[in-house]
Amino acid sequence: MNETFFGFLDRQMMDSDIHAINYGAILYNKKGGATVRINFDVWQLRADSVIIFFPGDVVKWEQMDDDFQPQVIRYSSEILRSASLNIEHAVYELLRADRLCGYKELVQMVVESMFRIIEFYFTTEHYSLTDRIVQLHLQAFFLGYYDYLQAHPRADNRDKSTQRVEELFNRFMELLENEYQKGHEVNYYAGRMNITRKYLGIIVHSKTGISPKRIIDEYLILQLKLALRTTKRSLKQISNDFNFSDQSALTRYFRTHAGISPQQYRLK
Repeated sequence: MNETFFGFLDRQMMDSDIHAINYGAILYNKKGGATVRINFDVWQLRADSVIIFFPGDVVKWEQMDDDFQPQVIRYSSEILRSASLNIEHAVYELLRADRLCGYKELVQMVVESMFRIIEFYFTTEHYSLTDRIVQLHLQAFFLGYYDYLQAHPRADNRDKSTQRVEELFNRFMELLENEYQKGHEVNYYAGRMNITRKYLGIIVHSKTGISPKRIIDEYLILQLKLALRTTKRSLKQISNDFNFSDQSALTRYFRTHAGISPQQYRLK
């Protein structure tokens, strides 16, 4: 069974509520526009723009034009992991930080070609290696996009203090995305960043207007909801996965922040 999807992203697939995703995707918009919030950053999509989504992203579609109907290549986290094996960590992180590709030349010469090639394999019968084909194209795209960004850097007019806040906030979000299962408290992330809890609070509040604890709790609940909806793991297994002391602790935490029990949520 293929782990990839290719086609138009219809309105029913664009959940208007904030949600976490467990897949990666490249979205290519040919006309119209939209606004999407990803991990507290807001991105404006216009005609001939491309945006990259990564597993674990927290997404909220905030506005869409009537004629906005982009194409998407969607792939599993396993395929993304395989495609990233030979890509240096710095490449991957740069792409996450600069995920909106608005370079007309790159879109026309690379992205359009990639979408046409992948469309061929998805719309022609008897091809059984589409996952592998997508994996190889992803690797080529990520490396090419990185190389293009290095040759055409965006102007950065921020002062050093603003840059430092951005760097620390991005580091906090990176740690949260990778370690949310074992880090439920602010002290955990402050320690991992070698800064004080108070300083982390100042950084996060200046960027988002809310506390780091609230961000941690909201992100953790979204990931718990994703696990409850997309896996068949028992509550005991999920409580172990997410580093809760036992199933009762998970239930109390979930009920406090989601308003219902995990069992009730799973049956919705």
